[in-house]
Amino acid sequence: MFCVAPPESEAKMNITKGGLVLFSANSNSSCMELSKKIAERLGVEMGKVQVYQEPDRETRVQIQESVRGKDVFIIQTVSKDVNTTIMELLIMVYACKTSSAKSIIGVIPYFPYSKQCKMRKRGSIVSKLLASMMCKAGLTHLITMDLHQKEIQGFFNIPVDNLRASPFLLQYIQEEIPDYRNAVIVAKSPASAKRAQSFAERLRLGIAVIHGEAQDAESDLVDGRHSPPMVRSAAAIHPSLEIPMLIPKEKPPITVVGDVGGRTAVIVVVVTNTIPHEIQKLQCPKIKTVDISMILSEAIRRIHNGESMSYLFRNIGLDD
Repeated sequence: MFCVAPPESEAKMNITKGGLVLFSANSNSSCMELSKKIAERLGVEMGKVQVYQEPDRETRVQIQESVRGKDVFIIQTVSKDVNTTIMELLIMVYACKTSSAKSIIGVIPYFPYSKQCKMRKRGSIVSKLLASMMCKAGLTHLITMDLHQKEIQGFFNIPVDNLRASPFLLQYIQEEIPDYRNAVIVAKSPASAKRAQSFAERLRLGIAVIHGEAQDAESDLVDGRHSPPMVRSAAAIHPSLEIPMLIPKEKPPITVVGDVGGRTAVIVVVVTNTIPHEIQKLQCPKIKTVDISMILSEAIRRIHNGESMSYLFRNIGLDD
């Protein structure tokens, strides 16, 4: 059993010092639901703010209460319209900054553009750009979860708390999957094998890896370093130079490495309520949602009260 609740009682956990304001960026219904759960656990009311789109799609934010000298926490989850989500957050952060807030903490469970954290061909490191924009807007602290790459924390010049959802997912598997001892943890690709192995070791289960799955945009293969350049003819380089044409690599057929026969395969059917996935749940009833408002509310309480965050990182593996 993996316990993530702090040693204090539930009632004591909800006690916060004065001067805390909790806002929800108005991107989608799941953001509002998550914000309300966090507010209930903290024992505070949601801050009054109006966020809406002009007819020309410009985002407008109006803070409807005083934030002067207060710790402002802005909760924002990523909707399908990612760019609107980002503008809502940036404008709200800047509005709080110009309203003389003491500190502005962004609670962004899923950090947008996190997969664009490496240079690819003639592209750019967009997550670094976004980090700079957030800091410039006035963000003083960031709370996020399960960054795509831990090194993204170095893009910020403010404190970053990269929380983990793994204890909640492990606890769900233990409590909700019948006969979970007969299950097997499946990595959807070789790249995710380390994390799957970390789960399997703590649950004392077997592991299987799906091999040959089509690579997505986050793969390092797309930057061109591991593949020969496409040359139409040797004359395109030099008339007297003959370079043999190299055969491009082909993906092997999709295969499963590991024993999954007669077992419950745990791949991605257990997700957190940090992003909207209502439509996906209708399409696949096997998807289950795990509430992680507890750890987010505890992180907010500890930051506001100036307490250590180390307890929230207990029982966390290096590969999580």
